[in-house]
Parts: sequence; C-alpha cells; structure tokens
Amino acid sequence: MPGKGCGKGGHRRHTPITSEKQRGLMGADYARAKRGQSTRTGMSKAELKRHLEEAGGKDLPKKAKKKRAR
Repeated sequence: MPGKGCGKGGHRRHTPITSEKQRGLMGADYARAKRGQSTRTGMSKAELKRHLEEAGGKDLPKKAKKKRAR
C-alpha cells in the first residue's frame, strides 16, 4: 500500500485486487476477519474492507492475466 500515489493525499486509488476471483478471495478473508478468525492474507479487517470498496466499482476480468517474463 505505501508508495507514490497511495495512501493519504495520493492522487489515485490503489488496490491489489485485479480479478473477480481475487475479489472473492479477499471477500472471504474479510468475512473471516469479521468473525474474529485469522486471515489468510495477513491483512487487517480495515485494510481488506478498504481494498474491497476500491475494487467495487471496477470492471474486473474473471481471471488475472499472467505477467510476462522480461
């Protein structure tokens, strides 16, 4: 999350969610955090909620594209 353009005073939103599948996994992790269980990603409940809200309005593909090796 920290970096250029992220956090307070940043110019654009940043979220690690790049696909519908990842949004589902983060949503499940958020549900675990709400129940008081440990999360698989290691993120806090507030951080998961923020990322889910940021990704909510995006038109995401079903699967993330694989990055090409340089």
